[in-house]
Amino acid sequence: MRLFLFLVGGTGSRVMRPLVMQLAAGVHPVDAAGRPMPLEIVPIIVDPHKANEDLKRTDNLLRWYKQIRRALYGDATDVDHGFFSTKLSTLSDIVPDGSILSDTFLFSMNGIESKKFKDFIHYSTLDSGNQALASMMFSDYQLDTKMDIGFVGSPNIGSVALNEFKDSEEFRQFSNVFQKGDRIFVVSSIFGGTGAAGYPIIVKNIRNAGSNTSINNRGDLRNARIGALTVLPYFNVQQDSKSPISRADFISKTKSALFYYHDNLTGLRHGGRDLPLSKINACYYLGDEVPSNPYFNDPGGNGQRNDAHVVEYVGALSILDFLAIPDDQLISKDGNAVNPIFKEYGLSSDKMTLSLRDFGNTTRMLVNKQLAKFHLAYMYISNQLSQDIGRGYTEDKPEITKGFLSTSFFSTLTADFFVSYRQWLKELKRNHRSFQPFNLDTNKLSEAVTDVMPKTGFFKSVIDYKTVLSAMNHASQQALKENRYGNDKIAFKLLDLLDTTLDKLVDEKFIGIV
Repeated sequence: MRLFLFLVGGTGSRVMRPLVMQLAAGVHPVDAAGRPMPLEIVPIIVDPHKANEDLKRTDNLLRWYKQIRRALYGDATDVDHGFFSTKLSTLSDIVPDGSILSDTFLFSMNGIESKKFKDFIHYSTLDSGNQALASMMFSDYQLDTKMDIGFVGSPNIGSVALNEFKDSEEFRQFSNVFQKGDRIFVVSSIFGGTGAAGYPIIVKNIRNAGSNTSINNRGDLRNARIGALTVLPYFNVQQDSKSPISRADFISKTKSALFYYHDNLTGLRHGGRDLPLSKINACYYLGDEVPSNPYFNDPGGNGQRNDAHVVEYVGALSILDFLAIPDDQLISKDGNAVNPIFKEYGLSSDKMTLSLRDFGNTTRMLVNKQLAKFHLAYMYISNQLSQDIGRGYTEDKPEITKGFLSTSFFSTLTADFFVSYRQWLKELKRNHRSFQPFNLDTNKLSEAVTDVMPKTGFFKSVIDYKTVLSAMNHASQQALKENRYGNDKIAFKLLDLLDTTLDKLVDEKFIGIV
């Protein structure tokens, strides 16, 4: 399955960050029989604010993930298990003549980020009457906004500027490469500017593609299976009278946008009113009334870097949930959804400090074990691998030598990806509400998973690095008999052995992860 994932505005990038972590852990959507599904995701970041620090670190994560995944699996798309097994591709990767596009996860905005809004609408060329009308619709601040900082909480600016979306080379190439079995998902917030405006415009242009004769697959695109995550207010910002961003406006903006979405995107016949059919096959709503730690009030000029939040972690799960919905429940006809699905999310335990056990059964079964395995693998590679080189499994073919620790793969995995992974966990822990899946203050594997006790007692030894080494030695001997790794799959050997052994050890050594 291939998913085109449109990440709109700062919230889009922030939701992608935990999704990358979940995919790195080997989390996959599952089919009706509970089997993991092979998956290729094409993330497309739609945000004129290229200096956004949240955007930049998500872009870095995507690039590191792609490099790691390619080293492990090449270009294979049929991998349904293992760390980093989901394929992440840029639009350039899948376009037949990809050289016409930049090899990037960022959507080109046709240069609108270099303009002030008044220059974008050619304000100076308007006659006096139309200038007066524009001045009634947009404040002086909005007209003078340079759009390289996004739309600063002003969806009325974004709704005009983002109409460039349909005329871009990226949209044309996306439209031509889209196939009938592919799916689309849009992630955006509803209480800001870029996300609130971008979501309906993207959906409108996809559904209207059927009338564009320059698009090869316009029929497939018009009837595509489209899901969307609408993120309601969930974080707090410091009050600043000089900033156009104010938490006091979040609720009123949310209400206005919800009415618009209902009438133009998700509305059905209701209360005697004739409304357009829903354009969305599955719509997810998510927010939190508990205010986060107040973030610095940054309209965009200083980069906008927010701490990770548990709402974004849950938001990433909506994407996996959408992919698991069978095709026969996501039916589109003539550009409209038939029997659209609407979902919200509730915690199993409404607490201010959450662990992996405070989510519902479906979430726990999907992600908890994989996340625990990945964290234990991260701990083993960070704290123990160098000491184990030269004994046991590392001496089996292909050998893992000290030279492996100097490779570009190992550097990208540990100095880049793992550092970002730990930073993400730190931010989740210190935010409010706090999410603490793992204990970051220990190097002991038995103490790594928060709120989960290791099994103890007769014949049930606590998990430690010696236990992991012994299990990997045994698994390596079995892999040798099967000639599983060949001569040049050193990185794959290491992560595959960890995935295989930890899969058993987590079941044997811990109580209540799932």
